[in-house]
Amino acid sequence: MATPLAFLLGLHGLALMVVFPLGPQEARLWHPGVSGIAALVAAFPLAAVAGGLAGRRVPRLPSCPRTLTLLAFLSLVPTLLSTGYTSFFFARSLAGFVTGLSFVALHRILPLAAGALVARISARTVAFGMPLCLLAATTFDWRAAFVPILGGLAALFFVTKRSPERETPRLAPTLREAAPLALLATTAMAFVSGSLLTVLSGFLVFNAGHTEWHIPACLAVGAVLGLAVPPLLARLRTRLDARSVYIAALCFAAMVLCGLLALQRPVSGTLTVALIGLFLAANSARHIALAGLVMPGLSTAEIPAHQIHTHLAHHLGSGLGALCAGLLISVTPRHDLAGLPALIACALLATVTAAAAGLAAIQTSASPAASAAAANSR
Repeated sequence: MATPLAFLLGLHGLALMVVFPLGPQEARLWHPGVSGIAALVAAFPLAAVAGGLAGRRVPRLPSCPRTLTLLAFLSLVPTLLSTGYTSFFFARSLAGFVTGLSFVALHRILPLAAGALVARISARTVAFGMPLCLLAATTFDWRAAFVPILGGLAALFFVTKRSPERETPRLAPTLREAAPLALLATTAMAFVSGSLLTVLSGFLVFNAGHTEWHIPACLAVGAVLGLAVPPLLARLRTRLDARSVYIAALCFAAMVLCGLLALQRPVSGTLTVALIGLFLAANSARHIALAGLVMPGLSTAEIPAHQIHTHLAHHLGSGLGALCAGLLISVTPRHDLAGLPALIACALLATVTAAAAGLAAIQTSASPAASAAAANSR
């Protein structure tokens, strides 16, 4: 059962991420301004947070993978049928709310023993699905970006066996001390990603003198580099302590953020693709490093609740980052994409926040008292 659920999680992540690089097409079609594009980006993740908090209070949600896949498919159909800015905004909000409910249902039924497999499959689904979706959108139009996702959901529905609905376990009411700090770090990291990815495609096309074909190229390079991140971190874990691994990932991310300042002026396509690919790989490194260092400090009963909250924290950060990007750029004198330095400053501040919260979470999780409590609860 773990494999179809992993693909479903990956397709949900793809539904979130795919709208980030569609800014240039949205700008040409609807002329919503940077703040309007930011609102479109933020609609899905913020609605997912609302859906997850609502689902957290519902004692019984669908527990059949096939049912969850069908709900995901139906929630995305209005997006494909959208005809303008307003209908697209509400369609994205609907899809996001259903995704939030699905996160709660999925992590209630996901087998804990398959955690590494689920993380690997869902991450690869997003990494390789994004270039495909953007290639379709560049070749045709923005609607084509959602066709591979709907196709994947339809295929998953037909290959997944129907299983009877069963009672889902209740989630842990509270989490250990390390978990809230880890969630704060996750939110801060997602803020960085959401704020920059919201405007990055616009910078590539409008400021840096590139074409929309560079966008799927950047995502493809990021996907390939991202595949090297988990084994690299695993090797570092054998040579360095947890804090050193996390600090290394964050310092690398900060250096890439500073390098992205070069996109304010025309630069070569190769350098642009490499910089954004490194940014995407650094983003993957930070999340994997934090999850791998904090999860061992949690008890078995706490892990599903922590995974749900991690997804919601990631979506909250993405939504807030998108809104912040739109606000910072809309208040610049030119009211265009000239606000990148202010955005980089906010991203660096969020990176420092993630560093402090993540290191505090690692320290708390690694403390003797926390380790003994987690061992006793297993």
